[in-house]
Amino acid sequence: MFINESFLSFVWQFSYFDLSGLSTAGGQKLEILAPGHLNMHAGPDFNDARIRIDGILWTGAVEIHVRSSQWFIHRHQDDANYNRVILHVVWSHDRPAFRQDGSEIPVLELCRRIPESLLHRFRSLVYVPADKIACQPQLDRIKPIKITGMIQKALIQRLERKSAAIDHLLLEYKNDWEEVSYQWVVRNFGFKVNQENMFLLAKFLPHKLILRHRNNILRLEALFFGMAGFLEEEKDDYQIRLKQEYIFLKHKYQLEGDFMKRYQWRFLRLHPQNFPTLRISQLAMFFTRINNFFSYVIQSHGIDRIYEDLNICQSFYWQHNYDFGVPSKRKLAGLGKFSIDNLLINSFAPLLVAYSRFTDQEIYQEKAITLLENISFENNRIIRYWKNAGIRILNAADSQGLIELYNQFCY
Repeated sequence: MFINESFLSFVWQFSYFDLSGLSTAGGQKLEILAPGHLNMHAGPDFNDARIRIDGILWTGAVEIHVRSSQWFIHRHQDDANYNRVILHVVWSHDRPAFRQDGSEIPVLELCRRIPESLLHRFRSLVYVPADKIACQPQLDRIKPIKITGMIQKALIQRLERKSAAIDHLLLEYKNDWEEVSYQWVVRNFGFKVNQENMFLLAKFLPHKLILRHRNNILRLEALFFGMAGFLEEEKDDYQIRLKQEYIFLKHKYQLEGDFMKRYQWRFLRLHPQNFPTLRISQLAMFFTRINNFFSYVIQSHGIDRIYEDLNICQSFYWQHNYDFGVPSKRKLAGLGKFSIDNLLINSFAPLLVAYSRFTDQEIYQEKAITLLENISFENNRIIRYWKNAGIRILNAADSQGLIELYNQFCY
């Protein structure tokens, strides 16, 4: 019968199995005091679990597998992160697992402890049409308040998962919040398709250099387009002018080497409004208006003020050209509401949550949630699935929670 780790993690997390007369595969008496917290990062599946084996209290991690032999397939025996595993929870026990020091890990086998009714429900949820929510047939049996609670819990999980990447950047840049926030918002100006290219561009072009030229859009564009590899040709007068400016700045700041190439950027199948050339120009204009992005994020601005501040139009040249030497027949719009909402969801909110954890001040997490509650919900494939299933969606806090539910639990 098909069983996966996600299902077993769910069963373990909520203790949906027979708890009477528990024992390890080796015959030791087992008591579960706390299943632990689901780990969304690298390492064992659950942290901070507490169990008692033959009367001895153990605190540590729990790892979940379908078969215990997967411990070796995944090479956990070579990973020091798994030395703190105190219990190996599996569907089927077929091989003992060991820590790096050679000590054997106690095993709990679940294949005869999960109710048949739960297994039947799991099977019915696995084989559903691709355009349906897996639990859709059961949704009308769940109280609305419980659905609301699930969405809110998934929203927090999504915000914490997104902000974890910011935590890693903070370690790399020694808690320089302005530099990290700068890199984070530049990354999100790539709007998914060119996100990693934008992130690379931000790493080549430090925030302090941007600050020096925050009042000069020509120089900002020269730096951004030059570093991005868009100034190798000379298709029109504006590109030549930017290239001359970039050569001067590159020499002045001793920016050695070729940083990026034009071919790295994705144009194919993008609407011209989303071309990376226009996004880079909007990005440059963004930093003439908001110099210290992190300081702006943590200040208390109303949603109307934020929309006003982010209502950014690219420079004159890019209002009339899609690419260098490629004019538009009509004037091109600036950063629209959809794009602003995207930045608020993916830049502002995760930064606030990361800062909330960093300072241990819950007010910033509350501010992130309030921000999302004041933004329109996304209109994408996943949200349309939920709407078709009868779920009421009011704002981006709802849609973000529902996206997390779908991506992390509906599979």
